[in-house]
Amino acid sequence: MSNKALAGLRIIELGPYVALPLTGRILASLGAEVIKVETNKVLDEMAFIPAWSRGAGQPDFQRLKKRVSIDVRTPDGLEVFRELVKVSDVFMTNFRRNILDRWGIDFPELRRLRPDIILMWQTGLGGIGPYYTYKSYGILVQHMGGVSLMTGEEGEPPSAINTSYSDYHTGVFQPSAIIGALMRRRMTGQPATMESSIFKSGAVTAGPPILDYQANGRLPQRIANRDAANAPHGVYPCQGQDRWCAIAVQNQAQWDGFRRAMGNPPWSDEPEFATAEGRLSNQPRLDALIGEWTAQLTADAVMERMQREGVPAAIVSQGDDLYHSPHLAARDFYRPTPYYAAQRGTPAWEWEKGDSVAWTTPARLSETPMEFGHYSNIGEDNPYVFQEILGMSESEIESLSESGALY
Repeated sequence: MSNKALAGLRIIELGPYVALPLTGRILASLGAEVIKVETNKVLDEMAFIPAWSRGAGQPDFQRLKKRVSIDVRTPDGLEVFRELVKVSDVFMTNFRRNILDRWGIDFPELRRLRPDIILMWQTGLGGIGPYYTYKSYGILVQHMGGVSLMTGEEGEPPSAINTSYSDYHTGVFQPSAIIGALMRRRMTGQPATMESSIFKSGAVTAGPPILDYQANGRLPQRIANRDAANAPHGVYPCQGQDRWCAIAVQNQAQWDGFRRAMGNPPWSDEPEFATAEGRLSNQPRLDALIGEWTAQLTADAVMERMQREGVPAAIVSQGDDLYHSPHLAARDFYRPTPYYAAQRGTPAWEWEKGDSVAWTTPARLSETPMEFGHYSNIGEDNPYVFQEILGMSESEIESLSESGALY
């Protein structure tokens, strides 16, 4: 008997970008058979963004999945999709309900086809409420969630984290909800319909400022890399191009260790730096003095000196630091994987195939392996899904392909 946590379960993933594919990737790594349906010739946009089309991004979100291509706008394509729903345990999507309804696969229809199916609807802002009709993307939702109000330099406008910040939270929350719904179904036989919001996933990370406002009527202030109660606290320039080391002194013992790591420079004995209050009041000069010292050393050297004295410190990693990290290598973090060089206007089967590496699922379970798996090209798994799962003949598949229902 398989010890994969989700072995024997089949999941349909219908939707692009980050949060939903990340959800599917996690579930697939736990042993579920995840079928990624790319429909209406609207492919996952992540395959066409240059920064993601090679190496980590493209394989990471799609590994282990069975990728099929169906045009549900055609009657025959819709029928194939419906047959796939009948033999699946979970359907998850980030398409809007009006689009699904237009395609003939809205939630009531899915429930009719498979009464006990688990439905996960990922939205931007929510399925009900004043904003439910609005379109959204993760990099915008972080502003609505309040994260950007706390991000940036003092006196400057709010600053965005240069990624779809809340998508990654959503992509972790959703597998937990789906696994919980599957457990409930196993115990009670009852299905579940769930709605997940990227907006809410981001808002929950702004908890302390909400509590601060409730308790004190105080709004968060942008203070860049500094801390409201501790100093020094920031990133400091080091030798090399755009090299930095983060240092955070949180108490008197760490301040004493910090001074030792720097060789007890004369200025560190000045009364204005003797207490946390004094250091907080004199941060511009303090940061400048620290920067003069760190600039003479590599970021790794600064980190090592600080940590030897018990001071929290870490290099600010660049891509090559992560790629060549001996620690990540020791943890078997990267593994070889194929990729396909996506090209707009070129059929997927003509895309150039190459070799790269991708990161493994960060969580490691002692009794339930988290699989790595390979990356499939668009439509590569059509024969397996249509023939072995749905029992279609080669002539049926060929006929549907010629009609445009499959592609």
